[in-house]
Amino acid sequence: MALYIDIHTHRAEPDGIAIRNVRIESSVPQLPATGYFSAGIHPWDASRAQPEWERCFETPSPRLLAIGETGLDFRPEYRPYDLQERWFERQIDVSNRLRKPLIIHNVHATDALLKRLQVRAQEAAVLHNFIGSPELVAQSLSRVLHLRFSFGPGTFRSPRTQQALRYIAERCPDRLFLETDDDPTTTIGEMYAQTSQLLGWELSALQESLVHNFHLLFPKISLG
Repeated sequence: MALYIDIHTHRAEPDGIAIRNVRIESSVPQLPATGYFSAGIHPWDASRAQPEWERCFETPSPRLLAIGETGLDFRPEYRPYDLQERWFERQIDVSNRLRKPLIIHNVHATDALLKRLQVRAQEAAVLHNFIGSPELVAQSLSRVLHLRFSFGPGTFRSPRTQQALRYIAERCPDRLFLETDDDPTTTIGEMYAQTSQLLGWELSALQESLVHNFHLLFPKISLG
């Protein structure tokens, strides 16, 4: 089967399979009426998050595929960092308990983030909207073996991130995903088209590869 998979998006995606992001900001988050989704407490909300916000994980929907986005963002405007770390650890524990992968937000916090994944996480983790170099990919995988990397529209504005995408496609293609994130205009079809051109792959080969990766990450989910 050849189709498009958007591993992380903030909007409805008509072309293929999409995992929509739900940012938990209350004890009764607004879940999409149809389709797959992820849900988590974003590091931007850590300073005001409450334990009851995790109620949606007590009896989770079968359409909940992943926990997140969660993670760490060490820019000054998102202090205090210790609260971010605490809520990130709680979300890792939810991931372990529900046996669902993590969707990870990471800004200026790579070492702290990898350290927590290394010692605490039992399930796979997707570094969403990855921006970085091939060297960072290799260093990250040397510390956390079950990482995946998802590339968004910003990839094509960053030469080193394009090099990282090529590195993954050549060295560990089973770790690769694509996404639209919160970009209001780029479609997942356009992401596939630009990526296949960058890699020199046939579009159908890229589609088949990412379907394979989806099945590795979500072995119990049938794409029909």
